[in-house]
Amino acid sequence: MSSWKAVSGTWEDSLEGKTGASTEDAFTISGQTAENFLYEADIKVSGDEGEGGAGSLVFRADHQAKNGYFANIDALHDVVKLMKIEDGNIIVLAEKTISLDTDQTYQLKVDAFDENIKVYVDDELMHDINDGTFTNGHFGLNVWNSSTLFQNVNKGENIRTSEKEIVNHDFETGDLAGWQSVKGNAFTDEHVSDATSYWGGPFNPQGTYHLWGFSDLHDGDNSTGELRSSYFKLGGSGEINFLLGGGNDSSNRYVSLVRASDDEELIRQANAKFEDDETYKRYVWDASDYVGEVLYIKAVDQATGGWGHINIDDFNVYHEGPMPEEVDQVAEEPEKDVIKQSGVIEDWTPVSGDWINSTHGSNGGIWECPTLVELPIDGDPNNTKWVLQVSINDGGPAGGSGMQYFVGDFDGKTFTNENPSEEVLWSDYGADYYAGVDWSGIEGDNGEKYWLGWMSNWQYANDTPTSSWRSSMTLPRTMELTQMEEGTRLKQTPVSLNSIRDNSPKSSYNNEVISGESSLLSEFSGDTYEMVAEFDVSQTTVSEFGFKVRKGEGEQYTTVGYNLTAEQLFIDRTNSDDFDYGSNVIDLHNGSLSVSDGKVKMHVFVDRSAVEVFGGNGETVITDQIFPEASSKGLEVYSEGGEVKLSSLEIYPLKSIWKGKN
Repeated sequence: MSSWKAVSGTWEDSLEGKTGASTEDAFTISGQTAENFLYEADIKVSGDEGEGGAGSLVFRADHQAKNGYFANIDALHDVVKLMKIEDGNIIVLAEKTISLDTDQTYQLKVDAFDENIKVYVDDELMHDINDGTFTNGHFGLNVWNSSTLFQNVNKGENIRTSEKEIVNHDFETGDLAGWQSVKGNAFTDEHVSDATSYWGGPFNPQGTYHLWGFSDLHDGDNSTGELRSSYFKLGGSGEINFLLGGGNDSSNRYVSLVRASDDEELIRQANAKFEDDETYKRYVWDASDYVGEVLYIKAVDQATGGWGHINIDDFNVYHEGPMPEEVDQVAEEPEKDVIKQSGVIEDWTPVSGDWINSTHGSNGGIWECPTLVELPIDGDPNNTKWVLQVSINDGGPAGGSGMQYFVGDFDGKTFTNENPSEEVLWSDYGADYYAGVDWSGIEGDNGEKYWLGWMSNWQYANDTPTSSWRSSMTLPRTMELTQMEEGTRLKQTPVSLNSIRDNSPKSSYNNEVISGESSLLSEFSGDTYEMVAEFDVSQTTVSEFGFKVRKGEGEQYTTVGYNLTAEQLFIDRTNSDDFDYGSNVIDLHNGSLSVSDGKVKMHVFVDRSAVEVFGGNGETVITDQIFPEASSKGLEVYSEGGEVKLSSLEIYPLKSIWKGKN
C-alpha cells in the first residue's frame, strides 16, 4: 500500500500486513473513491490483556473521516456494527451480537449499491439496511482501543444484472454486438465469419456465424487481443458449455470464466481437443459453486505464428436439470497469497499519525546482488546522489529476472529513497540484465562508475540453445545520473569499442526518408556490428520506426524500434528465433524515452546472440538475448504510419575479441 493519509493513531507495515494501534478512534484514508463497490479485508483484533477492541472498514468518507460510514468488528463487546459519522459525530445504524475472539482473523465485507448497504462476517450476513446520506467517497481503515492487523484489503466492482444469458452468445448477428474487444485486433467484426469450411475440412459451427480467429485483414495469426462477453448472473445448474477451435496453448490462447467483481479467473480452457485443425469441439464446465454471482466470458489470444488464433462459438450459460456426468473443467476459487496488503486499493495519503511504507519498488521475487554507489549528476562531481541497485527474480520488467534502482541519500548506515515507495525504476528494460556489478576504485573524470551485468534470465538460463558456454556478460557501461523532468534518473553509456571496430567498410547514411519497409540497407550483411542512428520526428505523422536486425529467411528478425505515440523505445523478439523463452517472459520489452529537440537517438549493438540498445543519451537501455539462424544477417530500416527522416546512420562491423577469431 502507498500514499496513506492517517487521521490519528500509530500504523505500521510489515510482511504480515498493515497494523493500526490506538486507544481511541484512529483512521487512515485512501485517495481512491467509489459509489458502488465490494470492500473487504481480513481483520485480527488484539488488545491489552486480551480485552480487545475494534477494527473497521471505512467507506464513502471524506478525506478527514469526519463524514462517511464504517463497519466494524468489536471484539471487546462481541458485536458487529454498521455506523455513520456526520460532522464527527458517530451514529450506530445497526449492531448484532456475535461471539468474537481476540487474536482470531475474521473476514469483514461491505456490499454497497446505491442506498443499500450489506455487511458480512465470514460470508454470513450481519446487516442489510438502506441509508442514502452518503453515496460516494473515500475508502479507509479504522481502529479503536486495539492493535488491529489488516490483510487482503480489496475493493471490487459491485456489478449487478438480471441477465441469464450472454448477449449474442452465438454471434448470429454477424458481428461482435454484445461483446467488447478490450485489447489488440485479434477479435473484430471481420473475424465473425459465415464460412462453413476451411482449407482442411468443415468448421462444424452452430448456426450460420462463428468467430474465426484467423483473418487476412488483421495480420492473420500474428494479431493478438482480448475479448469480453456481456455480464450474466449465473443461474440454473451452473453448467456452461461452448464450442472452441483453433490452436492449443493455455498460456496464450484460451477462454476463461471470470468473476465480474474482482476480474478473477475461475476457469481457463485451452483447446485441449486440438487435432491440428480448425474444427469446433464442445466443452462443458461445472461452475455450480458460483450460481448467483455475476460473471463474464473472456477470450484471449496472445499467440503469433502457426496456429496463433482460436475460434469460439455458441456459449450457453443457463441450464436447468442435472449437471452432466462428464465435464471438462470445474470452476475453483483461485489461490490467493496468504499475505496481501493492497489488493486493488492504492494511493493512500496520511493525514496524521505514523503510517509507514515498509516496502519499496518491485517486490515480485527475491532481492539479491545489491550495489550502492555515489554518482555525479550531469557530469558535475560536486553534485552527487547515491544509487542503490538491486537484482530481483521474479518480477523484472520483461518477466523473470531484472534489475531495479533507487536514488537517494546515504549517511553511512541508512539509505533513504527520495522517490515514492511504490515507484519502480528499472536499470534495464530488457529480459537479460541481472546481477550487475561495478568496478571498485575505477571511475571516470567526473566520478562516473563502470559496471556490467549477466546477460541472461533465470527463467530460461539453463536451456538456452548455445554451446561451449551459456550466456555472457553485457558490454561494460558507465553509470551516472541526469536530472530529468520526472526526477533524477540513471544514465548509462557503453564503453568505446574503437579497438574492435572495423572502420574501413563503415556504412554511413544521411538525411534519408524512410517509408514502410525501406530497401536502403538491403545490401547489408552482418551478425556483429554497432549502429549509431538519429531520426528526425519534428515533422512527421509516423507512429513507429526503427530497425529489423538479424533478418533472415522465413520472416526471422528482431525489431529494435521506437513507438512515437507512446514515446517508448523497444525490442521485440517475437520473430527472433524458435527458442521458447517461457510463458512468464513477454516478447516485447519497452521503456519510456522522450523525444529530445525533435530527435530520437539509438545506439545499437548487435551480436550473434544478443542485442543491446541505448536510447537517447543513455536514459533508457534494453538488453536481450536472441538465437537466430547463423544465416540471418540481413538488416532493414522501416517506418509505420508515415514517413520519417533518418538524419544520420553509421554502421561499424565489429571484430571478435578472441584471438584468432573474425
